[in-house]
Amino acid sequence: MLMIDLCVSVGIIPYIVLIIILLCLFIYASANINSGVYIKTLCSIKTKDKIVAVSFDDGPTSVTPLILDVLKEKQVKAVFFCVGKQIKENSGILKRIDQEGHLIGNHSYTHHLWFDLFPAKKIIKELTDVDEQIMKITGKKINLFRPPYGVTNPGIRKAVKIMNYITIGWSLRSKDTVIKDPERLMKRLKKNLRPGAVILFHDKNPDHIVVLKDFLNYLSLQGYQVIGLDELFNIKAYA
Repeated sequence: MLMIDLCVSVGIIPYIVLIIILLCLFIYASANINSGVYIKTLCSIKTKDKIVAVSFDDGPTSVTPLILDVLKEKQVKAVFFCVGKQIKENSGILKRIDQEGHLIGNHSYTHHLWFDLFPAKKIIKELTDVDEQIMKITGKKINLFRPPYGVTNPGIRKAVKIMNYITIGWSLRSKDTVIKDPERLMKRLKKNLRPGAVILFHDKNPDHIVVLKDFLNYLSLQGYQVIGLDELFNIKAYA
């Protein structure tokens, strides 16, 4: 644009348009976990087989045992992306998650609103603190990381590379943190279900336990099998 402007005056409008386009591209690349611009992120697989993986973010909480009860009843294995400050308050629940055969991933220590704006050094400190907690409780060194809010950028990319994580996203977001009506939530899940999906839930709202149970029943009736995330992507959840 500058080269053109040296030859032919283009005025200020094209610069403004270019800046807006670049800003939109940056926002898309950062906010869309599926973009893969900054980090290679595993969000789903292409398959005709009716297989999916189920994941839960932001725990462990007082709701997590209720989820574990449902998963145990339905004989389903899931992955829990845990927040460090929640682990500190619920270490026994984390131990149960591990003992019952579910996978555990890192979801930052604070899940701070501005986590993605932290410098890489601070991001690494948060992730290291979570890893150490999980290692102390389970004896396992985790490989899986899910960025808070699904946001990625150069700082998070640097931290992920140094920590040698496998970054996990999702392809079906339940939106269970904003959709309070169980019927509407269930309708969304059914509408967007696809083979090879990674489904995102949160272990926060006890009112959604019935939705989880109904959805797992629905998957079974539709011929779907819920498998471990490690099996879906053929990866190792632990070092």
